[in-house]
Amino acid sequence: MKQILSVFILFIFLLIEGLHVQADPLDREHEKEIADKLSEEVVASEVLQLEANNETFLALLNNQINEKALGAIIILHGMGAHPDWPQTILPIRTAFPDYGWTTLSIQLPLIAPKNNVEDYGKTFERAKERIKAAIRFLHERKFRNIVAIGHSFGAASMLFYLEKEEHINAIAAIGLQNYAFVKPPFDVLNFIEKTKIPILDIYGSRDFKEAVDHAADRRLAAKKGGNNQYLQIDIEGADHYFTKMEDLLIKRIRGWLEKAAPGVSVVVNKGEE
Repeated sequence: MKQILSVFILFIFLLIEGLHVQADPLDREHEKEIADKLSEEVVASEVLQLEANNETFLALLNNQINEKALGAIIILHGMGAHPDWPQTILPIRTAFPDYGWTTLSIQLPLIAPKNNVEDYGKTFERAKERIKAAIRFLHERKFRNIVAIGHSFGAASMLFYLEKEEHINAIAAIGLQNYAFVKPPFDVLNFIEKTKIPILDIYGSRDFKEAVDHAADRRLAAKKGGNNQYLQIDIEGADHYFTKMEDLLIKRIRGWLEKAAPGVSVVVNKGEE
């Protein structure tokens, strides 16, 4: 009888474990492939493996090379992309070090192709832990003026983090839109209303329809939340990725950061290690 009971318990355990595996929508194999490829191909960046949720994830660090150090920027890519995505992300992470900002571009959780895109709603909690790990790393490097630049779903992931967490002084959200199709649904207006730090909501006139059509709603959400540090900029002619307009995008974000998160400029002695 004890043998039968033991076999039954083992069967139930294996069944539960099997269901757990099936319920996990993340594509860790694809993440590993991306990490391995970028580790070989990326130049002029420090390739890191940070840890969150008892697993490692890729991050690309570019130290500031200007004489004045202004702080650090955590960069968050869009849905299904990676930390060196050629559109939007690569231009930003490699340009800002010239202006005194260290950039840390991190890999956000990816969904396996066999899963529905709506499963991206299950990645927010894991993304939050990765953002925490990125902040811990920057704190260890003595950074205190830390801001975020998120593209599309990356911006949404940062807003989710900011609902209950701190240590980010400002966020630039590029091509921000609502994500009502993910499960659980993500109401971007609700998160904007709750966010009290400076927000730059920047998008293009040729952006995705949802980002353009609901721009007024996002402004209203910030107003309802009493955030007088919210700024919205519509770039004429720009698409969702600011194709061939990356320089203008970077210029607008830089100008905003000068007011939103100036920090304390630290003069770097290039003769020191």
